[in-house]
Amino acid sequence: MIVDLLSFEMARTAFGERRFSDAATALEPLLERNPDDRALRELLARSYFGAAMLGKAEEQARELVRRAPSDGYAHLLLARSLERQSRTAEARGHRVMAHVLGADG
Repeated sequence: MIVDLLSFEMARTAFGERRFSDAATALEPLLERNPDDRALRELLARSYFGAAMLGKAEEQARELVRRAPSDGYAHLLLARSLERQSRTAEARGHRVMAHVLGADG
């Protein structure tokens, strides 16, 4: 859908300009309409992380890992979200998985 594509591009621009809350606000309704879109979900998780909405970043990263357990970047994003919440013990397994899957960061 053209409107969704334009909204996604606007969200990517906002993200690139470090306006993470604006990006998240633009992405949320898109994800509701397109729940299986991995790129959308990943950008939303990254936007939440950048905006320090860590619980929401964690939720989206967990969903990415659930949907694609071999996605190293999803594990890394989840680990970083947990670490930033001072949940390092919980993050450790995801940090290891990210490393094993080649997504060191």
